[in-house]
Amino acid sequence: MAIDKCPRRPQKRPTKELSWELASHSKAYLEAEQYAQGYNFLHSLLGAGNSISNPAKPYVGFLAPAVQLALASTLIVYPHITTKTRSADAIKGSDAALRYLRCVQQTLDGPAYRTIRRAFSFTDNRRGRRDPKRDPPSPSQTSGSDVEHLSGLVANAQSIFCRGEDFWHVVGWAFNCSVTHKKRWARWKLWLEVMLDFLEADWDGCMRDGREDSAKRDSILQESLIWQYINHHDLTKSALKRRITRAVLAAGDAHSRTHYHEVWQNETAELMPIDEKKKPVGNVDFDTGEVGDYDSEDEDVVMQDTPRRSKRRMPTKLSDGSPDREDGSVTPGTDALGRLGGAEAVQLRQRFIALLALVAQKFPAEFTDLEGFFDSLTEEVKTLPVTSFEVMMSTSRMPPLSQVTLNANSFLPILCGKSTKRIHNVPSQADFEGEILILTGATQSFALNAKMSLIVEQLFFYMMDNDLLEATERLRIAVEHGIRERQSVYGSGTGKKGNAREEEQGRVVMHAASERLLGLLEVLEMSAGKKPQPRKEKSELLLFASFGSSLSSAPESESDDDD
Repeated sequence: MAIDKCPRRPQKRPTKELSWELASHSKAYLEAEQYAQGYNFLHSLLGAGNSISNPAKPYVGFLAPAVQLALASTLIVYPHITTKTRSADAIKGSDAALRYLRCVQQTLDGPAYRTIRRAFSFTDNRRGRRDPKRDPPSPSQTSGSDVEHLSGLVANAQSIFCRGEDFWHVVGWAFNCSVTHKKRWARWKLWLEVMLDFLEADWDGCMRDGREDSAKRDSILQESLIWQYINHHDLTKSALKRRITRAVLAAGDAHSRTHYHEVWQNETAELMPIDEKKKPVGNVDFDTGEVGDYDSEDEDVVMQDTPRRSKRRMPTKLSDGSPDREDGSVTPGTDALGRLGGAEAVQLRQRFIALLALVAQKFPAEFTDLEGFFDSLTEEVKTLPVTSFEVMMSTSRMPPLSQVTLNANSFLPILCGKSTKRIHNVPSQADFEGEILILTGATQSFALNAKMSLIVEQLFFYMMDNDLLEATERLRIAVEHGIRERQSVYGSGTGKKGNAREEEQGRVVMHAASERLLGLLEVLEMSAGKKPQPRKEKSELLLFASFGSSLSSAPESESDDDD
């Protein structure tokens, strides 16, 4: 029966700070750059007893000081122990730091997140670990225990929280790597995953606390880590929205590489070839810390202050429009996922979007309202190639109603006609039949009308899934009319360099979306007991003058003057 009390999933446990003796012990490991031993030791202190702990009587875990947590975050991606090391053992320290932070995230809850927020805060200036005005010294710092300090460049000047301008700079660079520097992306994706785990769990915990104390809800939410990252700048709201959305959608293009540059100097440069004639002076033993002439502190200084002797090749554009890789390795894929960094990068981007949408709903005045956030997001997404646009539309992690709002908002920049009517709520069937289903793009571009078809398809699926549509003859006429109008365009790729392929892909995507839309309509009709109608090459459609659509490019009937 004892096995029934074992936890079946990660269990939140009470935590407390390490004693001075234990914190000093782990500090000694980390300052000696014995990272694997140090974080394995910390992991054992936090996870001890978890296998036999149960919700009724959980064991207490011991949490490392903030500075040791911050170092763990840096080590996950620090180049000189990951992608810029020749030692097979060096990567073990990075992996041990990642394993420890994952254990922390699965264990921590409630007040202990104050330590996490302090650990993962970015400096407001480059002169120190934190701004003392915003983060006063902890009691352990003033008592002379000194466990809140670590020596060494990696914990200080080379820390990710000092090297990064802010959180969004680091996020943008990480997503740039997903497209242009796959070797670095292998480490950056791990950092993004664990940081998102902390951000989401912290926000959920603040939301829970806010429901229990509604009078202090806003102040509780403003303590969250994601709000610290949003509120880090003195930028205007519009500039802040653009910086955040562009970071989340950074894909290695010229603008992204300019604004979200590498965190560590020469981070992506390849290691210099080994000169076999030059031998190291002294013994080299990574287990004991003896590294001969290869002193890591000196190497960090060189990486920070001295440019490479070899002239770096400037990024170029490939024939397919994808950015070339600066390190000369394999170029990124040209498919939809490749342009966005791959499936894992897309999932991480969508997690950021979903979290930021939640924040926007809670802080419309301080940050932006949901529509304002979607406006900024739409401005960035609309420039994506049609196949990448399709990926972003179909992989959302937002609640369905929020996704409907984003889909409707996405109409505005590609809409045909002078009207830019915004859809604030889920449309009625009458509006859907008379306005939305018959929309066409603002130009004769196949790609633009393909994007319109994708948005219409998404909205149709949502309304059908929530029993908001009836299988009427008017609905079929509207579906077929809209498909015919969007497919009647003649394209805009002729004579435009680099646009012909996009237009051809747009034609294919538009046809596929139209077929899926007709399939959804047939399913709806069969569910209502109707026989499916045969597909037609050119549907015999009624004129839509009687619909009186304010969004349609067709003129309204004179009989509709009672509006």
